[in-house]
Amino acid sequence: MSATTTRERLIEAGTDLFYQHGFQAMGLDRILDEVGITKTAFYKHFDSKDELIVAVLNHRDAIDIEEWTRFVASRAGDDPRGQLLAGFDQLHVWFQEPDFRGCMFQNAVTEFPSPSDPIHLAAEAHSVRLTKVLVGYARRAGATDSGALAEQLMMLIRGAIMQRHAGGDLNAAKKARVAAEAVIEAACPATP
Repeated sequence: MSATTTRERLIEAGTDLFYQHGFQAMGLDRILDEVGITKTAFYKHFDSKDELIVAVLNHRDAIDIEEWTRFVASRAGDDPRGQLLAGFDQLHVWFQEPDFRGCMFQNAVTEFPSPSDPIHLAAEAHSVRLTKVLVGYARRAGATDSGALAEQLMMLIRGAIMQRHAGGDLNAAKKARVAAEAVIEAACPATP
């Protein structure tokens, strides 16, 4: 593990184990064994397993958004339409990973379906942040309604992830990209 503090080690171990086994299926004792601490030591950092899950989701959100924007910038440069599509290329790369287990945020929303649950809220915050990134790209691409375009692209992203996760379709992102091209074309007037 590359983390240095006990809190960081708990978040890192929780990230790996929750992703591999699910949030509710993964017991706190297994995480504590992985980190090598007692429950007493755990409670110095988190009040509950749920609080650890929220911290894991917040940590993963920051990493995922940074990786997304970095990948998009490397793939599309300053081309806003290319930026809107490059995220699907990143999804395709991710979908090829042999240990793919779906989206941690979609998994959390599914396991904690109550919209007022702090875990559900933390997972949905990721979608909100990614949507804002897409809105920025859509504005720069000249979309007539950047919010609507971003929401449509999010639907395609979520659908592609689910198609890969539940259906095992390794090319789900490529298929979603084709649909995204049509949606972007319809939403962004041609430049003179």
